[in-house]
Amino acid sequence: MDNINREYIDTYINSLIKDEDEKLQKFREECESRELPIIHKEVGQFIKLTIKQLKARRIIEIGTNVGYSSIFMSYIMNLEGKVVTIERSEKFYQEALKNVESFGLEKNIDIQFGDASEIMDSVEGTFDMAFIDAAKSYYKIFFDKCYQKMKPGGIIISDNVLYQGMIATDELVVRRKKTLVRNLRNYLEYISHDDRYVTSVLPLGDGVAVTLIK
Repeated sequence: MDNINREYIDTYINSLIKDEDEKLQKFREECESRELPIIHKEVGQFIKLTIKQLKARRIIEIGTNVGYSSIFMSYIMNLEGKVVTIERSEKFYQEALKNVESFGLEKNIDIQFGDASEIMDSVEGTFDMAFIDAAKSYYKIFFDKCYQKMKPGGIIISDNVLYQGMIATDELVVRRKKTLVRNLRNYLEYISHDDRYVTSVLPLGDGVAVTLIK
C-alpha cells in the first residue's frame, strides 16, 4: 500500500497509536500480508476520533473489501451501532460475510452485494457518517448518493483521494491513470467548492477528504 508521506513520518505516527483488539490486530496483519487495500492505521485512528466525536450509531460504507474497516468501525461503536456496507466484488463479498461471522457481528454489520450507485437508492434510514473507499473514478456518484442519506452535521470521509501524490502534481501521473486522476481532481474541486459542505483534505495515508454536511 502506498502512502504520500515520508516513511519515517508514517512510522512515527503509527508508533503513537494504541494497539487494537488482539483479534482485530491479527486480522489487520493477515490483510496486510495479502496486500489487501485496507485502511491505513493512521486513517483508522482518524476515523476512530470522528466516530467518537459524532457519537455515531449508523455508518454507511461503500467498498467493503474483506470487511476489515466495517469490523473496525463496529468495534469503535462498542458493538452498539450499525454499519451498512456495500461491495460489488462477489469474491470479497463472500469473504467479508465469513469474516463478519467469525467476529460474531452479523447483527451489527449489514453487507450488501452489488453496485453502490444502484443499491444506495434502496438503503433505508439516515446515517451519521459515511466512508467511501471504492472505485475512485466514481467517487462523485457515491458521494451524492451518500449525501442524500446523511443527517445534518454528518461527515463523509473519502479515502485515498491524493492517490500516490498524482492528484497534487502532474509529474507523478502515469499514462494509464490519467482518467482516474482527472476524475479525482474534479471530485475534490466539487466537494471543496459547494456551499452545502465544508471539506478538508488531509495528508493521512494516501490522502483523506473529510466533508461536513451543513
